[in-house]
Amino acid sequence: MTLAPLNAGLGSNAESRQMTFDLDQKPVGKPTAEAVELLIQATFDQHQPGLSLPPVRVSARMRRTLGSYMPSRKQIAISSRLLAMGGENDIRQVVLHEVAHAIVHDRWGDKPRAHGREFRSVCKEIGAKPRRFVDVTTGEWQSQIHYLSKCGHCKVLIVRKRRMRSVRCICGLKLYPQLWSAVAPVEGGDAGDWVML
Repeated sequence: MTLAPLNAGLGSNAESRQMTFDLDQKPVGKPTAEAVELLIQATFDQHQPGLSLPPVRVSARMRRTLGSYMPSRKQIAISSRLLAMGGENDIRQVVLHEVAHAIVHDRWGDKPRAHGREFRSVCKEIGAKPRRFVDVTTGEWQSQIHYLSKCGHCKVLIVRKRRMRSVRCICGLKLYPQLWSAVAPVEGGDAGDWVML
């Protein structure tokens, strides 16, 4: 998904201040959980045949927690920030950590402690690190996050490094956006490719 800058050719000063994109291009998408679903199912097939869960929930609200398993719903939730900005190994470790919780819950019910002996044994079995947390370096993520709003007049996407009370669109209209959506550059994508967080 390439969003073509509308202000190309306006000089370097104008480009650095104004990031707006033509909506005729493909829309900004959300990270998908297809690879996560495949990893979960492959792990279940090998270590806990017969266990199946509802589709993974990708959550934009998860900022401090990168993954969780909810026993009452039997559902794994993954942070959209992890999917958009995390490395392959980071995603794998978080997913396997949550899969271990699901397997423990399936085998022993609610009796074991969250990160107790049973959890550690399942982690070793499936190749996850048997700890209470997963080491994921998120320090660089904040510098990659931008905020997107849309001009109500000309329907152009406006991207800024931070949320602002007011912005001027390239159409000349001064806007007071009520909603700024968090976006990040697509990993390995072309310049101007964004993913919604």
